[in-house]
Amino acid sequence: MGYSSVALYDAISRDVSDYSCSAFSLHESSDLSYKQFASSYLLSSVIKKLIPKDTRDADAAALASFTLANNKCRTWQFNPQFEADSMIFGEIRKVLDDFLHPGGETLVQSLFDLLRFGRPGPGAAVGSFGTSYYTKYFASKLACTSLDLYNVYRDYCAWIPFLSDAECQRYDQIGGPTVVSGSRCSFVPKTSAVSRMICVEPSLNMYIQLGLAHLLEERLKSFFGIDLKTQPQINHRLAQKGSIDGSFATIDLSSASDSISIRLCEMLFPKWFFELLVLLRSRTTTINGNSVPLFMISTMGNGFTFPLQTIIFAAILRIAASFQHKAEEREVSCFGDDLICHKSIFYRVKRILELLGFSVNEKKTFFEGGFRESCGADWFFGRPVRPVFIRKLDSPFDLFVAINQLNEWSAYTGIPLRNALSFLLSQLTPKFHTYVPFDSSLDSGIRVPLTFVNRRYDKNLSFLFRSWERTKSVISIYEGEIRLPGRLRNKKLLFNPSGLYCSFLFGELVGLYISVRQTSRKIYKSRLRCCPYWDHIPTGSLSNGHKLSWQQWETAVSINLDKPL
Repeated sequence: MGYSSVALYDAISRDVSDYSCSAFSLHESSDLSYKQFASSYLLSSVIKKLIPKDTRDADAAALASFTLANNKCRTWQFNPQFEADSMIFGEIRKVLDDFLHPGGETLVQSLFDLLRFGRPGPGAAVGSFGTSYYTKYFASKLACTSLDLYNVYRDYCAWIPFLSDAECQRYDQIGGPTVVSGSRCSFVPKTSAVSRMICVEPSLNMYIQLGLAHLLEERLKSFFGIDLKTQPQINHRLAQKGSIDGSFATIDLSSASDSISIRLCEMLFPKWFFELLVLLRSRTTTINGNSVPLFMISTMGNGFTFPLQTIIFAAILRIAASFQHKAEEREVSCFGDDLICHKSIFYRVKRILELLGFSVNEKKTFFEGGFRESCGADWFFGRPVRPVFIRKLDSPFDLFVAINQLNEWSAYTGIPLRNALSFLLSQLTPKFHTYVPFDSSLDSGIRVPLTFVNRRYDKNLSFLFRSWERTKSVISIYEGEIRLPGRLRNKKLLFNPSGLYCSFLFGELVGLYISVRQTSRKIYKSRLRCCPYWDHIPTGSLSNGHKLSWQQWETAVSINLDKPL
């Protein structure tokens, strides 16, 4: 089933026609009113990330961008033009050296430190069957880029009886590890014009990479004060402040993770840490059957990529800000390649980034005017303006997502979207006119106030309602047998009792079932649910980094769906 994105765009265009501007630019918009800006921004973005039916052109664009970044890493050299460049580079090295030597000791004493905090990634892995912890590490061939990694993993397992038993059975039944040269390239949707390229890592490499990521993330908190779980909220606050008074600039980088060259890491980091990165990384990636050497230290898909880039950029920001005398000008924030610094040091930060081989994305970098964006929150003179990005319109559940997101946009902008919502509702058959409370998932139904529904109660006087939910895909555990879901039902999976115990301790095996990610078309079923209180917005629920009031949302939904309060 498919629905017309053009018809939706036309409907939104009619809704915002009183405000939208034909010539709109995020960088040249300070003279616009709030509603003019929000309407124009929505119109220019709403179908920008729509996933095309044929992704070959978008995949080709992603591959071209990756190839360009990889070649840039291959040829990069540190080329200081002034004495200050070398001095700043030395200061960044010192910060990173301090980061990696807490209390004068190396952050990583041995690979056992990494295996202790290792964990499986959420997706596929080279050489593995399935995506769960159990299937990848206790019922599949292990894959790694060096036999040394497996030997250390085996020695680590020997210290933990049930883990040792699980690995022994896996080895006896399936065999030793497969040594591969690197990762495997894949593409996932990003925008209608370009896909996102992700490299699937060997299973054992990923496990240890994520162990390193854990140590780096903990050190980020103690050294830089950056907690990756809460840092986006800090970025939101600073970006909002920058949009109000112009004090902060938000910086976005092009292909940031793909621009960290091997040579840069060799120059920046202590020898022991650089050698550790080299040991854990993939030397090549397979693209369309061809093995391509990697000149970047890691790719998206590598377990330590995100904390590693955060460390590098945090060090750059700290050194750039250290020259400032005023405390407020030394405040910086970093979450991956989402950087925020005081406007007074913007050009210094930009200069250092380019010196180290990074490219500032001018289209998404803001240091003048009233607009700022960071970590998924967009602000115009302090007010939220993030548009809705419709990614799919292929099913009723995609329509639910679009309806709910557009209603939220109306709630925080105060701009009605009656035509858009009327069009989307007209595409739903009566079977899918399902009303759910605000705290239900976006694809479960149409979020509405209680005034929209015929009230039903259970014996505890909780509200009863119908909700669409994805059917879970599970691996079922029986005595001496494991059954796979769906089309894989006829395939055999190793029954490894000790491995199942490890899966249980990890929190994956629950009630003799292991939930697995669905890679095929998602299947929904209607289920009866209950909630004790309908008309509320849960604490911590944010739209565009902004806390909606119930009155805002209730009014917007009532106007858009043409139902009086």
